[in-house]
Amino acid sequence: PARPQEKDSRQFRHLATLQFGVNNVKEENLHAKVSRGTITELTYGFENRTEAWQVFHFTLGYSRLKTEIEDVSKSVNLKLRADYSFNFNVFSKGNFTYYLGPEATLAYSGSFFPNWDDSHLYWADYWAVGARNIFVLQTKKKNEWVTTVSLPVVSVFSRPDQFRLYKIDDTDFNGIVHNLHSNPVYAFPDRVFFLRAGTEFRFPIFDNKRQAFSYSVEYIQVKQEEGN
Repeated sequence: PARPQEKDSRQFRHLATLQFGVNNVKEENLHAKVSRGTITELTYGFENRTEAWQVFHFTLGYSRLKTEIEDVSKSVNLKLRADYSFNFNVFSKGNFTYYLGPEATLAYSGSFFPNWDDSHLYWADYWAVGARNIFVLQTKKKNEWVTTVSLPVVSVFSRPDQFRLYKIDDTDFNGIVHNLHSNPVYAFPDRVFFLRAGTEFRFPIFDNKRQAFSYSVEYIQVKQEEGN
């Protein structure tokens, strides 16, 4: 996607991103089949690059899903994620620089599968503290390759009960908020693991704007013994 960065200095920039991709969801509380579909994500953020490199993103995502035995994509997945990192320059040589720093992430992913269960919502939400790696390669004409890898250290995860006590979820606002924060589990990467990685090629088009073409991957897995 193209990413305009709107600010007239190298140190501080606003970011806006529109991404299109593929979303795979395997909800084993419901069945063992994989629901697939396209996803659209819209991100706003900023970065402040001085001695350190501060990065903030806020992302909304929407996708329609179906399994291989369904004809119509009736299932829906909604995502919301916010992350902030403070990264230090730990290595620099020539045109290459490596940044590393702590990152905090808050993420919600809610799904509704009406063909399989029209009475319950399914979610996989987490708050995590981890490490963000940023690799920067400067090229000619102020272009640069920026690659990022985020890994968790410790997280708090929320998932629905495998066996529901109620036939129908509470679907008013307070009920949904309560459900999305229920069953908190404190976990390390051996039990709850996620990986976010991306690479982008940034290039200037005007004196005060840049664009980028990027590719990103996000993977989340929760072990069954965690009650999910």
